[in-house]
Amino acid sequence: MAEVLTATPNLGLRLRAKINLDQLAGTITLPLLALYVAAFGARDIHGFVLNSFNTGYLAIIIPIWVIDGVRGLLDIIFAGNYKLAKENIKKVTVIIACKDGEQIIGRTLDDLKEKFKPKQIIVVVNGSTDKTASVVRSHKVQCIEVIEPIGKVRAINVAVPTVKTPYVLLLDDDTLLKGATVPTELLDLGYTGVAFRVHVRKSKAWVTQLQAHEYRKGSDVGKKRQNKRAAVQNISGAIGLYTKQELERQIGLHNGEFAGEDLQRTMLLHQERSNQGVVLSDSIVFTEPPASLTQLYKQRVFGWFPGLYANLTNFLKLMFGRNTPINLREDAFYNIVFVMCMDIIRILALPIMIFYPWYFVVMYITYVLLESIAYLKVQCKEPYWVVLIYPFFGLFGLITRFGAFSVFCYRRIIAKLCRLQFRDDFRHAPFEVKALSFLIVVTSLTTILLLNVAYDYSHFFTDPQAAIRLF
Repeated sequence: MAEVLTATPNLGLRLRAKINLDQLAGTITLPLLALYVAAFGARDIHGFVLNSFNTGYLAIIIPIWVIDGVRGLLDIIFAGNYKLAKENIKKVTVIIACKDGEQIIGRTLDDLKEKFKPKQIIVVVNGSTDKTASVVRSHKVQCIEVIEPIGKVRAINVAVPTVKTPYVLLLDDDTLLKGATVPTELLDLGYTGVAFRVHVRKSKAWVTQLQAHEYRKGSDVGKKRQNKRAAVQNISGAIGLYTKQELERQIGLHNGEFAGEDLQRTMLLHQERSNQGVVLSDSIVFTEPPASLTQLYKQRVFGWFPGLYANLTNFLKLMFGRNTPINLREDAFYNIVFVMCMDIIRILALPIMIFYPWYFVVMYITYVLLESIAYLKVQCKEPYWVVLIYPFFGLFGLITRFGAFSVFCYRRIIAKLCRLQFRDDFRHAPFEVKALSFLIVVTSLTTILLLNVAYDYSHFFTDPQAAIRLF
């Protein structure tokens, strides 16, 4: 009996070690979504429908799926110009937060040293388990080694007080300047932050080609429109130029969360009363994107998109702020209403797209036409097949945002239950708390989807009598 009693806890510990709930919270949404689509298609649509075309459904599908394309068209029509400026490298210190970057940090430092002196480069080695620190020290740059993994934001905050120059260039460990101008003159003129045109390093991988077009649109089209009023909403985490004073101010304001850390930093900057605006320079830098669909999914679900929901409060502050430029106010409204809120309708309407193929055809053609305009605007840098596949890439984005929402809720529940000071510390929460959070999230999402299978909310739009019959 004694042997059985001692073996059982060990078995439980082994099972816990194998179950990574932090990852499962973002991947469980894939089978959940597949089951929902199949259940809705079988129960409410009864298989594929090829011989009917309900204009009521069309009124639901078209607006919620092509709104990004229409917004992109507006970005093109009202685009501003890049900000041209000179550089004074002596005024800049580079800060890189790096974790387990042994394979990539050397190349980045070699690239930086073509423009900066080693004493102007600070690398904060944050909780690395490989030889990152040794590689950094071999390049004779400043190395701050933090044994515990405290995250990118807190790693940057460790380095900021040691900076002796007025300006700071925050850089990811895989971003290459390739001789690009660091436009310090823009900060001299009073702007509070400077964004760069972040492009993808050339690759033949099809996933990389899609991202190349996505990045080019974001920096060379979308942010150019925001540039008119010095209202660039997001300085990419890959690279950004700030005043040391602003980064010091944010040490006590930024919550330290990695997801959306760059978005939060930029919006905190916009909320400052003395802010003179954020602009986009014409400098192009290059980053290394995920090279596979699996890596891309993980980047968006566990890194990028949870930050969108994490910054809801900041979006609201900008949307209703007294001195917020119209561009920022519109952008905040778009993200709250047409992304966060409308994604719910997009997910619920997904079976209609799949089981009524004609609706998908209409959406696809509309989307491709709008995307072709953006493609021409960025001078056709990628092959045209990228445009033809891009609507599916948009669908992939929706699926990743659904997974990211699950991850966001999972982390927030843990943070509340454990009363965490820093939200990224959810990783160290007890397994029981993680399990409870996971169950709450999965149960809630499953309930929402099952209710739509049972009642088909789209009938409220396509059949006015549906709401009356329900009550």
